[in-house]
Amino acid sequence: MTTAPDQTAPAPYIIMVDDEEDLREPIAAYLREQGVEVGEAGGGAELDTLLLRRVPALVVLDVTMPEEDGFSIARRLRARYESLGIVMLTARRDVIDRVVGLELGADDYVMKPFEPRELLARIRSVLRRLNAFAEAPTVLARADRADFEDEDDEGETPALRGDYHEEFWIPTTRGQIRVPVDTIEWIEAAKDYALLHTPERSHMIRVTMSALEDGLDPRHMIRVHRSAFVRPASVQRVSAIGRHMALEMKSGAVVRVGPRHWSEVRHRLKL
Repeated sequence: MTTAPDQTAPAPYIIMVDDEEDLREPIAAYLREQGVEVGEAGGGAELDTLLLRRVPALVVLDVTMPEEDGFSIARRLRARYESLGIVMLTARRDVIDRVVGLELGADDYVMKPFEPRELLARIRSVLRRLNAFAEAPTVLARADRADFEDEDDEGETPALRGDYHEEFWIPTTRGQIRVPVDTIEWIEAAKDYALLHTPERSHMIRVTMSALEDGLDPRHMIRVHRSAFVRPASVQRVSAIGRHMALEMKSGAVVRVGPRHWSEVRHRLKL
């Protein structure tokens, strides 16, 4: 009698890099319980040692560490391992820090404090995306012309012209990613960049706030702050943070409402 080979897919191997053992160890233990193989490192030097033994599918990387910060590590990881997934952890709230991390090659960002299951969902999302690119490089290396039904004579699409009513096309080192507006919970803008937050991940795009104001359909996205838009259908509840009002999104994200925008927000949300 012969035994059929095990068809179960191997557990993904990741490395979690964080100098705070009290955070790193319980999170790593949770991920192992969920079927993820986890290596642990307290900093860049320990990570390098682990990389010599085995290259992971993904690295979870804390930004603030004493000897070498996460930005520096992300820069050299991306230069050496093009297909490596990178998820960054940070307690910083400044959008510029997140933009820097994404520009250096991070695939996603998770804000501290976070729920372990949120990190697991982000890891799985990045791994799915990386696997999709590996399996279909010729399809994902470019935006399919069939997706551009409104292409004009000059070959520009509405999204590239700044018309964001239906979708964004995000250029990446692995091709273009289509992000439908109806999947975006909220948009965070700073200078010439914006982060498009979906429940699964954040996407960075080079665009100004004025271009977003001109290009977004006000029926789908409303401005709630000098640097933020939200999709009303994604708002779970309204709460107060000190003297300010805030919108709690279905994903758990919290977006503050600017005083000058509160009247419009109340009207749109029928409060």
